[in-house]
Amino acid sequence: MRTIALTGRIGSGKSTVATVLASRGAGVIDADRVVHDLYREDAGLRRAIEDRFGASVMAPDGVNRAALGAIVFADPSARRDLEMLVHPRVHAQQDLFLQRSRALGLPAAVIEAVKIVESGGSDRCDELWIVVADTAIVLDRLEGRGMSREEARRRMSSQGSVGAWIDQFVSASMRLGKSRPVLVIDNSSTIEQTSSQIERFA
Repeated sequence: MRTIALTGRIGSGKSTVATVLASRGAGVIDADRVVHDLYREDAGLRRAIEDRFGASVMAPDGVNRAALGAIVFADPSARRDLEMLVHPRVHAQQDLFLQRSRALGLPAAVIEAVKIVESGGSDRCDELWIVVADTAIVLDRLEGRGMSREEARRRMSSQGSVGAWIDQFVSASMRLGKSRPVLVIDNSSTIEQTSSQIERFA
């Protein structure tokens, strides 16, 4: 079974690529959705977040993601603290997903996550797929979701870069003693053009 680490900045189109791969029979797990579920279901995580960030980031159904995001995207130290709380729990869910995907005999399993390389989550994967798009297009997409351009730029700058992701992944591959491919998919244009790139790699 192929295991694919799928990453890219906000608005690049990771979910578009994941949807195409799922249509070809791959299993997909979305780290953002996992975090959302953890915020709602993991009482220990909610307590730890409230202890670190205060009651203002809590909500009746878990965590106020907008309030928490306003803090962590403006403060790298706060973001690191949140990641230390969240990443181990997300990795545990990803491990379960991979086990289930193998048991089902799926041809591929895709882990979609912005921080999969930095968190070490890509160590469990055989290849890294990075989704990119022109900055102006990404800003238009995020503005269409109701996000201001200032906030969009702030969030984009807080996330990784293609060069850094590749360097970290290659270094980890050397540490793990195996060669693993890195693929870059340009999602700046139509779904047909994106799908044609995936077809060459899949």
